[in-house]
Amino acid sequence: MAVLSWLLRIVVFLLLLGLAARNSDFVTVRWFFGNEWRIELSALLLLLFCLGAMLGALAGWSFAHRGKRAASSSIQNPAAD
Repeated sequence: MAVLSWLLRIVVFLLLLGLAARNSDFVTVRWFFGNEWRIELSALLLLLFCLGAMLGALAGWSFAHRGKRAASSSIQNPAAD
C-alpha cells in the first residue's frame, strides 16, 4: 500500500510539474495606483495557493482556539443555577 501511495504522489507531482512547465508565460498583475507586477503564471498560482492555505489554517486555528477558550472558561467559572 505504501508503494502505491508513493507512485500516486510521483504521478501527481509529475502532472503538476508538467502543468507548471506549460504555463511558464509571464502575466501582468495590475495593482492600484498604476503599479504592475510581472510574474510567471505558475508562480502566481503557487503563491495564491500558499496564501489561501495559510489563511485557511489561521481561520481554523482561531475557531479551535476560541472553542478551547470558551470551554476552559466555562469549567473555571461555572454558571450559578
